[in-house]
Amino acid sequence: MGYIKKEIQNLIKSMDETFSIDSGVRNWLKQSIYPKHNLILKSKDGYYCTNCKKTFHSTARVGEYLVCPKCKESLLVRMNTLKYQVFKDDFRILDYINGYFVLRGFEVSSTYSNNKVTHRYQEYQRLVISKNKIYLLASNVFKNYMGYTMITYNEKHIRWRLLDGQYRWYMSRGSIYWGELERDLKGSPYYYCPVERGLSPYISSEDIEILLQRVLINPISFELLSKLGLTNLAIHCDRFVNKGSFENRFGVTKDYLPFMVKHNITYHELEVLKVIKHMNIRIIRRLSELHNFTELSKYLDMEKALANGLNKNNEHLYSDYLDFAERLHLNMKDKRILYPKDIVKSHDELMHQVETIENQEIIEKIKNRYEELKKNSYKDDKFVIFPVPTMSDLIKESEVQDICIRNYNKRYADAETDLYFMRKVKDITTPLVAIEVRNNEIIQSRGKKNNDPTKAQQAFITKWETKVLKGSVLYA
Repeated sequence: MGYIKKEIQNLIKSMDETFSIDSGVRNWLKQSIYPKHNLILKSKDGYYCTNCKKTFHSTARVGEYLVCPKCKESLLVRMNTLKYQVFKDDFRILDYINGYFVLRGFEVSSTYSNNKVTHRYQEYQRLVISKNKIYLLASNVFKNYMGYTMITYNEKHIRWRLLDGQYRWYMSRGSIYWGELERDLKGSPYYYCPVERGLSPYISSEDIEILLQRVLINPISFELLSKLGLTNLAIHCDRFVNKGSFENRFGVTKDYLPFMVKHNITYHELEVLKVIKHMNIRIIRRLSELHNFTELSKYLDMEKALANGLNKNNEHLYSDYLDFAERLHLNMKDKRILYPKDIVKSHDELMHQVETIENQEIIEKIKNRYEELKKNSYKDDKFVIFPVPTMSDLIKESEVQDICIRNYNKRYADAETDLYFMRKVKDITTPLVAIEVRNNEIIQSRGKKNNDPTKAQQAFITKWETKVLKGSVLYA
């Protein structure tokens, strides 16, 4: 928890005086969430839907979810002798007040008892979004017991406290009610921004609070891009300038606009289009999959490299190869250097030359990097993640796992990238997963023979990224 600045204290007071739950919210809940909090009751007479009050026949088992053929809701099947069942979901309301977007987080709880379903909801969280900061507020109804959270419904007086970045893991998710936003925005610079239409498609895959912050930063670009049909660019509106020619804004001439609109290109696809100037969406999308596209394009004709075998699986190998070539002062305009016939063989040959020259200096730097990054170590009762300690550990990881992480030694030593190992707590010396991080974002994570982590491993990696890497980057 942290101190709430006077400005935010005054804002909270204004919220409490202004915010309400009107009939629009209640009607939206009845249509979008309450129907899901019903049951299909199985008996000898058939299956009865408590939502539409219809009976039908099925072979579904108790405990499964079944789509009611009448109302089309996917509902839990229970025996008709059931006495008690509770459903819980989150939903959010988006408001605008005093220059801030505010995402209000609620829990809705529905209880089935005595053949009736009753509903109640409780606000427990607010994300206050400004151009420069995102504040995560929780009320006293939000309880956290040893990592488990719950919402209480019996508090008479609501008090708000500021949570720090580590609590981002507990942020409210779920559907958003946008109903009163247009009213709130009237008279503001954001009134003509199609916020709901522009952001709705991304609330399940993106952090909606980050997208709202971008709208605050550059509403003009958001409005323009959305109305052009470039919604995939609109969510990156903060990266565009508001003045100058079309080419100054987008990096390509206006002749490309119909192509951009037709394919609703993403920001990564635009970055590719600016380089290759070729309206071939198939090639653009293949190249946009590359994490190192910008770096590689400094040296390569990207379409030629693609035809020569460059792909998302070997791009890091190719990037390392070019780095080795430059460090060895080879001719970076020679096509035989730029487009080797066997990238793996050429890569290994140059790597050996570089290691011979630079090895001792790198060894010392890697030791220092470990000391710098060990604050990011993280573990639970099963897994642990920690920075790469030594050069010999990199070599062992490469040999045991049959991956090329040893090739990242200089970048790691020079703080151009961060490298971490993931291990089992009970077997900390055996390689499991190697992770590359840049700017607190995971670039890649690889197990044996470059395989992806398992679901359990990936869940732990995601939790580490959220709690440790991103925990204090964007949130107050």
